[in-house]
Amino acid sequence: MARIIQPLTNTQAEKAKFSAGGRNELNDGGGLFLQLTPTGSKIWRIRYDNPATGKRTKLTLGNYPELSLAQARTKRKEIRALLVQGIDPKFHLAQAKAEQAQKLNNTFLAIAEQWRKKRENEIKPLTMLKNWRRLEMYLFPILGNYPVTEINSPLLVNAVKPLDEKGYNDTLHRMINLANQILDYAVTIGALEINPCYKASGAYHRKPQVSNAAIHYSELPALMRSVADDRGEELTKYLFKWELLSMVRPSEAVSVEWSEIDFEKNLWHIPAEKMKKVKTGAFAHTVPLSSQMIDILKQLRPITGTHKFVFPSFARSSKPKSMSKGTIASALRRMGYTGEQTAHGLRTVGRTYLEDQMTDHRIGESCLAHKIGDKTSRTYNRADYVEQRRPAMQQWGDYVEQCAKGTGLFD
Repeated sequence: MARIIQPLTNTQAEKAKFSAGGRNELNDGGGLFLQLTPTGSKIWRIRYDNPATGKRTKLTLGNYPELSLAQARTKRKEIRALLVQGIDPKFHLAQAKAEQAQKLNNTFLAIAEQWRKKRENEIKPLTMLKNWRRLEMYLFPILGNYPVTEINSPLLVNAVKPLDEKGYNDTLHRMINLANQILDYAVTIGALEINPCYKASGAYHRKPQVSNAAIHYSELPALMRSVADDRGEELTKYLFKWELLSMVRPSEAVSVEWSEIDFEKNLWHIPAEKMKKVKTGAFAHTVPLSSQMIDILKQLRPITGTHKFVFPSFARSSKPKSMSKGTIASALRRMGYTGEQTAHGLRTVGRTYLEDQMTDHRIGESCLAHKIGDKTSRTYNRADYVEQRRPAMQQWGDYVEQCAKGTGLFD
């Protein structure tokens, strides 16, 4: 007659102690027992017949009390279910551990790094650098530690939602596209069966490209890094900084002449004929020079000081010419800013920053050389707020320099 085994109680498991002359196994039934050791530890194990060989086998489940009596019984139930299906629990456990290890190794970030190495010889280094920085900024903080097998369309859609809320539509779709490239690569190397995120972009409609589009000033650090890494001419980088800091239009920035600079008063006087809408009553504009703008002039004076223009064209010509007013627009396109930032839009970046710093509306508009009020009020109020604009321009200059920290642009 088979021996009837009485199930263990929590008290028995808790008070059980190793005995030098005893068997030191407390049976709970169904092959489950608590092994007592000389060191005082207690280990849950289970005996079963290997379904393939019929050999009696022991499997360790875990230590007591970390694995409670109730939890050990649950594991016994799971093991019995596997045995009914002809599956060896030990093999199943090893396979599960291997799969878990593979999951941990095949995170979105890990696969992305492999994808980067694969693609680095296929696309321009600058393009890859720009894409990688955006991944670091927008996707890796959210999806980086996820196993690729756990990433799905709703997860990706939610990850880029902050971009939609900020209106960065072009960046949003670029991020979804990059995520799909990485997941497609995961499929190629066998880390993923199918890419479930093909339709993620459908959650967000592409918006028409806005004229003079601009990034938010909080994104300026990424743009400054792109400028620093750009392989274009150094004079172009100086022009970019000048245009960004001065908040003037591209045509006005590129045509600055040395004769227009007042170094004693730290002012730049732009004549009316260079300003917008000459035929409809353009007016001269004076720009207070921030310390950052003064540094640019000091650095360029030994280089271009003998020329008429601060940013001269070195192409052969019968008369002096400045660089093209499209120089910065071309540079931005080269850096990949084709949808969310235009050269003219650099003015918007600065204006938005000043607005958020609670700068007086009249001062902010004057920084852009915008007319304030209606025609009648402008007739009687011709203030240009030059001195009031100095602190605002310096505050903007300090912010731009801070955003460029570590890039070498202001060293």
